[in-house]
Amino acid sequence: MTISMKVFGSHKYSFQYPAKYVFKIVLVPEKVTTARGFHYVLLVDTSGSMEGFKIELAKKGALELLNRIPEGNKVSVLSFGERVNLLAEAVNPTDASQAIQGLTAEGSTPFYSALLRVISLIKKYEMPSYLILLTDGNPTDVTVLDNYKGLEFPSNVKVIAYGIGDDYNEVLLRLLADKTGGIFEHVSDVNEIVELLPKAAVTKVGAQDVTVDIKSEGQVKLFNFEGPPVRLNAVESAVTIWGELTLPSNYSGNILHVTVTYFDPATQTQQTMSQALSVQFASTTEQYDAGIDKDLVAEYNYYVLLDKYGKDLSATNLGEATKTLNQLTQLAQQTRRLDMMEQTKRLQNSLEQTRRLGSVEATKRLAKEVQSEVTKKLRST
Repeated sequence: MTISMKVFGSHKYSFQYPAKYVFKIVLVPEKVTTARGFHYVLLVDTSGSMEGFKIELAKKGALELLNRIPEGNKVSVLSFGERVNLLAEAVNPTDASQAIQGLTAEGSTPFYSALLRVISLIKKYEMPSYLILLTDGNPTDVTVLDNYKGLEFPSNVKVIAYGIGDDYNEVLLRLLADKTGGIFEHVSDVNEIVELLPKAAVTKVGAQDVTVDIKSEGQVKLFNFEGPPVRLNAVESAVTIWGELTLPSNYSGNILHVTVTYFDPATQTQQTMSQALSVQFASTTEQYDAGIDKDLVAEYNYYVLLDKYGKDLSATNLGEATKTLNQLTQLAQQTRRLDMMEQTKRLQNSLEQTRRLGSVEATKRLAKEVQSEVTKKLRST
């Protein structure tokens, strides 16, 4: 086995009334091998707003990205500006350089059309894929968010979205990241793109084409991934899947059963592992309460509130965001986790600074920073 799995549940016992049952599934790469057999799709915004140093820095970062992708992978390059252009299709990384060097910026931002083209391309090759997206503006072809919610990405793709500056739509990039278990990175200074883009190259993995199937007596509601089942193109580092379900009253037996299937790149074989969690009926209130993992519940609630805080800011609702942040601070103290307490302190300082500035622009800028931090946090908890 090149990856391991641990499953944690919030309750050891049921009682005379239903309860919210929180669970956490952790996948950890125990043995990694060179990442091969992936399809990197680089989608670059070449609209007029990218003209000049933005496009030049993007090209520089993209070329360094190509240098870091191991042999045995494929690269496609698309641009969207005056039109959607397929500049390189499933070529070796070294053969995509010319397509990157030839990028120029002009025209509008046909973002939706570009995504449809990308989805079709990924489906064509049926390889586990990384969609690396770079944009600095809002779509000009399809502007209604619900249309993007309806996009059907293949199950083997992960979006890594980079938003440059203050004019792009962070809610849209967050949506694309969430649909694919990916991340969204806010780039406040375009010079950072030269360092950030190459980091999207995955050099080592523990597993590929991973499916996490989750069965329960009740309906499973996942928090930080789509599903169930959860489908991952790869396990590069530790992956945590959070969710909840309703624990029935007076229940005894297996409450959760998790099965993971994946391709082991070290042995070139399919592997399966599973784990079940059970509960028993508590005879007393004291026994029931003693069997609750309050730290696990507090940690889950913290991430739920962190997600809400980002959405409050994107809605420019500073009043509600302040209330949510106060709740976050209390939960961080309950968990006694230093990283959470430090994070809430940083969030408090940023919010106070934004309130002093008192402008809608400052609030929108903070929303981008927080939404970016939320996606990265939820994929690495």
